[in-house]
Amino acid sequence: PAKFHYLFNMRELSRVFAGLFEAPRETIKDDVYLVKLWRHECERVFTDKLTNQPDKDWESHAILDVIGEVFGQDMVNKVNGMCYFVNFLGDPIIDADGVVEDARPKLYEEVMDTELVKKKAFEFQKMHNEENKVGKLELVLFEYALEHLMRINRVISMDRGSMMLVGVGGSGKQSLTRLSAFIGGHFTFQITITKHYNVNNLFDDLKLLYKTAGLQGRPVVFLFTDAEVKEEGFLEYINQILSTGEVSGLFAKDEVDGIIGDIRPVAKKESKGFIDTADNLWKFFQDRSRNNLHLVLCMSPVGDLLSSRCRKFPALINCTTVDWFLSWPEEGLRNVAESFILHFEMAASAEVKQGVIAHMGNVHTLVRDATLEYFDKFRRNVYVTPKSYLSFIKSYTNVYTREHAKVKVLADKINNGLEKLFQAQDDVGKMKVELAASEIVLAEAVKKSAELLKEISVATAAAEKVKASAKVIADASNEKATTVGAEKAEVEKDLEAAKPALIEAEDALKAIKPDDIKNLKALKNPPVVIKIIFDGVLLLRRKTMLKCQMVEEKGTLCYKDNYAESTKMMAESTFLTDLQTFPKEAITDEDCELLEPYITHTLFSVEAAAKASGLAVGLCKWVKAMSTYHMIAKVVIPKQDALRLKEAELAVAMKKLAAAEAELNAAQAELDAMQAKFDAAMAEKQRLQDETDATKRKMDAASQLINGLAGERDRWTQQSADFADQIARLAGDCAIACGFMSYTGPFNKSFRDMLLTQWFLNDLVNKKIPVTKNLNVSAMLVDEATNGQWNLQGLPTDDLSTQNGILTTSASRFPIMIDPQGQGLSWVKNMEAENDCKETGFNDKGFRQYLEDCMGFGRPLLLANVENELDPVLDPVLDKAFQRKGKGFIIALADKECDVEPEKFKLYITTRLPNPHFTPELSAKVTIIDFTVTMKGLEDQLLDRVVQHEKPELQTERTKLKTEVNDYTAKILELQDDLLFRLANCTGSLLDDPDIIDVLNVTKKTSAEVQEKLKNAGEAELRIKTACEEYRPVATRGSIIYFLIAEMSAVNPMYQTSLAQFVQVFQLAMGTAEKAAIPAKRIANVIDEMTFKTFLYVCRGYMEIHKKIYTLLLALKLQLNSEIITMDHFGCFTKGGAALDINAVKKKPKEWVPDGVWLNIIQLSMSIPLFKELPDIVARNESLWRQWFDQEAPEAVPVPDIDDRLDKMHKMLLVRSVRTDRTMIAADEYIQEALESKYTDTFPLNLEATHQDVCDLVEAPERVPFIFILTPGSDPTEIIQQLAKKRKKEVLSVSMGQGQEIVARRYITTSVASGGWVLLQNTHLGIKYLIELEQNMVKLEDIHAEFRVWITAEPHPGIPIGLLQMSIKITNEAPVGMRAGMKRSYAWVSQDMLDTVPRVEWRTLLWVLCHLHSVTQERRKFGAIGWTVPYEFNQSDLNACALFLQNHILDMDAKKAKDVTWSTVRYMIAEIQYGGRITDDWDRRQMATFAEKFFCQAVLEPGYSFLKGYTVPQGTEIAHFREHVNTYPATDVPEVVGLNMNADLVFRLDNAEKVFNCIIDTQPKGGGGGKGASREEIVTDLCKDLLSKLPPTFKKEDIKAYLNKAGITKPINISFRQELDVLIKILGVVRTTLQDLQLAIDGTIVMSDDLSNALDALANAKVPPIWLKGAWFSPTVGIWYQSLLGRCEQWDRWLKSGRPKSYWLPGFTNGQGFLTAVCQEVTRSHNGWALDDVAVFTEVTKHEFDDVKEGPNEGVYIHGLYLDGCGWSKKESKLVEAPPKVLFIPLPCMWVTAVQRAQKKLDYMVYECPVYERKDPRKRGMTAAQPNFVFSPEIRTEDPPSKWILRGVALLQYPGE
Repeated sequence: PAKFHYLFNMRELSRVFAGLFEAPRETIKDDVYLVKLWRHECERVFTDKLTNQPDKDWESHAILDVIGEVFGQDMVNKVNGMCYFVNFLGDPIIDADGVVEDARPKLYEEVMDTELVKKKAFEFQKMHNEENKVGKLELVLFEYALEHLMRINRVISMDRGSMMLVGVGGSGKQSLTRLSAFIGGHFTFQITITKHYNVNNLFDDLKLLYKTAGLQGRPVVFLFTDAEVKEEGFLEYINQILSTGEVSGLFAKDEVDGIIGDIRPVAKKESKGFIDTADNLWKFFQDRSRNNLHLVLCMSPVGDLLSSRCRKFPALINCTTVDWFLSWPEEGLRNVAESFILHFEMAASAEVKQGVIAHMGNVHTLVRDATLEYFDKFRRNVYVTPKSYLSFIKSYTNVYTREHAKVKVLADKINNGLEKLFQAQDDVGKMKVELAASEIVLAEAVKKSAELLKEISVATAAAEKVKASAKVIADASNEKATTVGAEKAEVEKDLEAAKPALIEAEDALKAIKPDDIKNLKALKNPPVVIKIIFDGVLLLRRKTMLKCQMVEEKGTLCYKDNYAESTKMMAESTFLTDLQTFPKEAITDEDCELLEPYITHTLFSVEAAAKASGLAVGLCKWVKAMSTYHMIAKVVIPKQDALRLKEAELAVAMKKLAAAEAELNAAQAELDAMQAKFDAAMAEKQRLQDETDATKRKMDAASQLINGLAGERDRWTQQSADFADQIARLAGDCAIACGFMSYTGPFNKSFRDMLLTQWFLNDLVNKKIPVTKNLNVSAMLVDEATNGQWNLQGLPTDDLSTQNGILTTSASRFPIMIDPQGQGLSWVKNMEAENDCKETGFNDKGFRQYLEDCMGFGRPLLLANVENELDPVLDPVLDKAFQRKGKGFIIALADKECDVEPEKFKLYITTRLPNPHFTPELSAKVTIIDFTVTMKGLEDQLLDRVVQHEKPELQTERTKLKTEVNDYTAKILELQDDLLFRLANCTGSLLDDPDIIDVLNVTKKTSAEVQEKLKNAGEAELRIKTACEEYRPVATRGSIIYFLIAEMSAVNPMYQTSLAQFVQVFQLAMGTAEKAAIPAKRIANVIDEMTFKTFLYVCRGYMEIHKKIYTLLLALKLQLNSEIITMDHFGCFTKGGAALDINAVKKKPKEWVPDGVWLNIIQLSMSIPLFKELPDIVARNESLWRQWFDQEAPEAVPVPDIDDRLDKMHKMLLVRSVRTDRTMIAADEYIQEALESKYTDTFPLNLEATHQDVCDLVEAPERVPFIFILTPGSDPTEIIQQLAKKRKKEVLSVSMGQGQEIVARRYITTSVASGGWVLLQNTHLGIKYLIELEQNMVKLEDIHAEFRVWITAEPHPGIPIGLLQMSIKITNEAPVGMRAGMKRSYAWVSQDMLDTVPRVEWRTLLWVLCHLHSVTQERRKFGAIGWTVPYEFNQSDLNACALFLQNHILDMDAKKAKDVTWSTVRYMIAEIQYGGRITDDWDRRQMATFAEKFFCQAVLEPGYSFLKGYTVPQGTEIAHFREHVNTYPATDVPEVVGLNMNADLVFRLDNAEKVFNCIIDTQPKGGGGGKGASREEIVTDLCKDLLSKLPPTFKKEDIKAYLNKAGITKPINISFRQELDVLIKILGVVRTTLQDLQLAIDGTIVMSDDLSNALDALANAKVPPIWLKGAWFSPTVGIWYQSLLGRCEQWDRWLKSGRPKSYWLPGFTNGQGFLTAVCQEVTRSHNGWALDDVAVFTEVTKHEFDDVKEGPNEGVYIHGLYLDGCGWSKKESKLVEAPPKVLFIPLPCMWVTAVQRAQKKLDYMVYECPVYERKDPRKRGMTAAQPNFVFSPEIRTEDPPSKWILRGVALLQYPGE
């Protein structure tokens, strides 16, 4: 089956010759060359498809052997060795003009040197990358890759050449194909899968390919991978292309016409004389397309998918050349590593470099081996692919470069710092010498300055005298100057008063224009005013004037004018100038006196003048001003004269002062010169002093600096010395770190540690590569500050989580986190919250939009809760296929180009699946990280919660400390970096930097503070830790319980409980646990409360058997943790002695000891010290042990010899080993001792309380669905409706199925808004909608607080994990045990219900009815012997019957009837209410018998008892009835439900077996021991064994001869003939299957589906499905084959010796037909009998089959039947109780005949006993073709038949399966 494609036929032969013809004749130089070519083609066709190296080696040798046989050994020697032929080595052909005629000339020739091929391939790769900006190739063409390249190129260069490349993802299949296609000049095409890609899209793509290949004639490579098989139907079209070259229905009629039109010129050009009919043209197009279209299928060999596809679509194998990619060989791995590492710059020797290269290949191989071991141990699939290896190498170069640079930078800093320090030390020495010299110079300067000081003192005294005399003169002069100045000021002040009038007069004169004078002159008689004014002017100018006399002119008194004189004056050419330059100082008092009468005249005013003329105004103003001026000047001028005298005196005084000052200045200059000299001397002295002080300070500072940095100097000196070693160790350290990053993500903690600290490390040590001892990878790859930050963001603090954090943030590929507890998810959310992280999922409508937005804006995207496969749209994102476009980058998603910011965009993917199975292809693209929480990690987290709750102040302090310590650590690093930076950047001497000392002081001070704080923090942490540790037992218990709950999901997929849910219960338990002052007592209370709370919480959703398993596992795990027991105890309990061989151990003492029991005892003695002597003790006292073994309840009686030494645990182990059926009862006692008795009690479902609990537990109960897990007999609809009624809620109910999602969606939408309740029933039929519901519960923003959703579902693996984890699971399973059943019923019965009917019969019959209801439920657990069909009797049946009884007794009461109408009650209950469900007649009979037994007058008698311990109470109060329930026995005897003790034995054995299997399922799988035979080898041996036992087929002539002789028409012979026909057919099928299966396993023939199924079945010891068609059923192939051989033997004996004396009934395929034939024969032997009138008569004889010497006279004997449920007394010929522990009793021969119905009378009681072909199920028929029921003989009994009816007695053809 692994080699399904090992087909070798004529096709292969034709491919060999097709390859030979590729080589042109002229290249074949000689026969050696030809044979070599033939060998090469054979290897390509035959060897390349083989799946492993041994097969390939064998094939290669076989080819050489053939060459040897035909051509001799000499030829073998010549053709041996490397053998490759390729067609791309030629250089481009260029014509004389330099034009390229053929860029890729093809010449199929031998490769003489692979280096040439490699060089050529690299050239093509370079060309490809230059031509293609997208999808660049970076192949490392080591020899193995080169071989595949040449193989692919060879096939796609041939016409119609197609290939199938088979290898795990990341092997290079696609890249090599692309390069091969480019080398051949082919157009490469690959479909782009989108969410909606379908057959139509595929057809569109195929049309393009056909047109490119057919119309353009261009060779096309169609690359098709298994990831692109979106529908299996795609492969049908691929199959057609490969087999016929055309796809039916690809082109429409109009498209065909278009193609024919386009191809016509091409066809005519290519083929001379071509006849261009439509058919010819279409054929030409198809042939051309077929020749040019090359399919390359890239498939993965993982799983059975490829083999089944190849069987369905044979062309995938038949019409392709297969190239099977093996794992990269060691050499290939080395070559790849070499290509990267050899020229990579490393600070290591060549030997170390070679060691690293070898180590890399080894790591890949080691991890490949580890994946197999990991699968064996944990059943988890991990794949390593070549891509992982390339990622490993690339990350090595990156990490090495980074770490080396880091060390180098630090080394440079520290070495530089040291250099500066040593330089400073040297400088201090130099300073000491300089300081001594400068002190001498300083002393000399002090002496010189003292002498100078004396000289200056003398000169200063002389200068001071001169200064004093000069001061006297100066003071007198200054005083005089002051007085003169004051007087001068006063004179000037007086003169200022006249200035405005003068200025006004001047302005007025300036305003007079010559024209004004001309105009005035023209006037003969001007106005009086003018005349008067002119008289004033004449007066001032002292012109001739008439004597002044008063005259009247025009009514005005005025003086006699002198206008004639005025006219003359005006005639003067200098008139105006004279006025302007008038000497005003010459005016006399007399002038003013003469002028007075004029000026004072009323007409001598400016206003009057203005009326006459502008000239008059000016002259008026001037005259008045002159008068005013004189009046002022008359006073001022004397003063001016006095002033002039004083000014003369002052000038003399100032002269004297100047002389005195000159003398003073001369003295001062001399003094200044001496001071300057002194200052210079003092400055020199100060300079010398400063220099000396600076040198001293520098020395002190240097000493301080050097002393201050002494610690750093020593540390840095040590570090500096260590750097070389550290750099050397980087070679090994980086190898481990990168191995960790590239490979260990998918493994759990133990495997990671094993890989890192053992396998990887040992390999490095062996290869002598330097590596750090006890390297902490986490510390190397992440600093404490970052890790602390992660912890604050929610990443758990354990080492595994830190590693996961590193992998998530640092790995080169995007991470997929296996995160069932959701811790990784919440950490990523917190970590990326500030970067605007977007959370989405594939079911999210906006997924694509979010993806594009996050890439475009460079934001993180969190893809949560994926399944095993990812949307293909992510493929380019996962491959990081980013291309540069302009300044930015783009990525081509399925159907569009999107912008992307590669530096900022991050993608995180999480899955909730605890054990996902990702394909190798996906594993190659991403980093898979197992984020599953560890027990230790969870314990620490829970401890935090406990401390937070119990001692919040401690937790606050702890968190604060954590933050502080992170800050302090960062601060110390910062200070050191700052100091090193200062040292590094200090130019010149360190001692010249004045800030460095300050920095050092701050650093020292801060460092000391930080160290002190760190020390205090450490002490506080220790104190807090000690205080916290006190609470660790609570966290430990919580962790154990959570992991047990998680393990239970392996038992049933519905048992998914999220960590968040568990934590809620954990928190609640701490809140409700009893308070206590003493911490130890409080801790005990919390542990008890939490254990019990979680028990109630999870068990509410477990089935009864699983509750028991949970409790038992809890007790075992707690005792394992506290080391009360060991794993040996656990192993003995779950597996017993199953691993031992009875023939290899000590012989058992007596035959009564079953083999299995003895092996268990031996195992106990080997594993448990207490039982070391047990085999000897049993052997010594076997009779006592036999008695104990035969006890009905051995666990309740003392154990012989060792009872006083046994506690409950060891007693349970002993009971499990010796009486496995009583294990669970002993387990209950053990649980009660290990935990408490309440853990074994039953707790009936109280839905109201459950609902209230949920409301108390969670913040938003409206977002928590309630899921009812459906089991037989449970329908929660009614109790939900009742609760809704109490809460006044309407329940919208829908039963899911096809098309019901719309209704459900509508109900949910309505109720979310209104706060209603929705009940979704049978949701396992509408899984798709549940996925949508899960999204709604999380994402809907507004949900009404009263909204609730109730879900019912059968266990189904497709129900979303998220929905299960967020929901509350509830089972409403029928309780196990009568007491539990009655408890549940009486939890339903209320006081009101009891009071509805006043009669006593009502309360009694209600009790009886509830008892019957529990009986019907209890019988179901016993399998077929309980009920033939396991009916779902449930609460509704009880409700209906109770309602009927209530009405019936009320009716009696109304009619005052005395007695109950029993027949009515029995009929209604047995036939109508419960009987309504019953489909089998035997079950109906059983139900009627129960009704007869329970509903009769006797039950109304006081103190009536169904059985000892099961009494009917009397009373009126519900409490009394509920208390009475507890009087029922805790463990029921099967008699209470009508069965015997053996039924209990079967049930309990079966139950114990289920428990052991379930417990084993929850545990990690241990690795197998050594290499056993493969599955195929086992099946091959089995086939050979079965074939050797198979008898020859019956010969038709023998059958014919016998039937002719015995009577061909006799009914029994006809039946015989039919049986033979069936058997012959089955023998043929069996023989063919066994023969073909061996051939298929050898690869001789194709493995068909039937053969594949047969292989699977036989490997699991099951019957192949093809054998069961038309045959009988058996659970195992062993039983089935024995039956086949038995049948063959019976029919063979019948043929040879005639009819058997007694017939083996199980040997008949149609037993009913045979018994009918018997009746027919008997009827025919009696005249007048009709077949319709006869009945079968049976009687059990006293003889066994071997004793039968002769058959009966009439009828037949049959044998081979076994009684189930009772025994047989041969002596008394009657049914009796079965002996203890004997389950099946063989029945002696039974006589079967026919009698007339009317005459059939019996004088004894009989039990009509059904006969079945097998025990379980006892249905009348599995299918029409496979009946199970045969007939029902009547068997003698002395007990009432009802006893056997209730015992479920039946006859079986095959016992004990």
